[in-house]
Amino acid sequence: MTLFTADVSKTPLGKLAYVFALMGGLVIFSIAAVTVISIVGRTTIGQSVEGDYEITEMGLAIAVFFFLPLCYVRRGHIVVDLFTAHCTDKTIRFLDSIGDLLFTVFSIVFAYRLALSGIEANEYFEQSMILELPAWWMYVAGVISMSLCSVCGLYNLTAAVLGGKHND
Repeated sequence: MTLFTADVSKTPLGKLAYVFALMGGLVIFSIAAVTVISIVGRTTIGQSVEGDYEITEMGLAIAVFFFLPLCYVRRGHIVVDLFTAHCTDKTIRFLDSIGDLLFTVFSIVFAYRLALSGIEANEYFEQSMILELPAWWMYVAGVISMSLCSVCGLYNLTAAVLGGKHND
């Protein structure tokens, strides 16, 4: 009896990753709207949105973090199968498990380091130049997203150890 399904996208974790990706899409949409408003304003009335570059920079950083969990869940990362094209399924599952382990470890390390950086940014009152937006809240999105990636990686590893088939 398999306790875990190998397809993490059908679990609550996968659904949460999907919600994160939708939030990332909403952030990208908002950035696009600010950019269009800024360009139209600059062209028509000579006034652009103040700090539009800062909004774009911070928003893109947050959006990328929000897209990472779904990319991992759907196995959307780049895979070079030059050396594994003729390997057996067992070998490929083993290599995928090693990849999941490495991804999980790095996700945990990134979440930890982002948390430390966010705390430091808050302590030193780091902020953007024009709008004076605090920088620490960008790190919160990164910590939460990388933590979700870590939990999804742990789920994949647990499913592999308990005998669940690895999804393609």
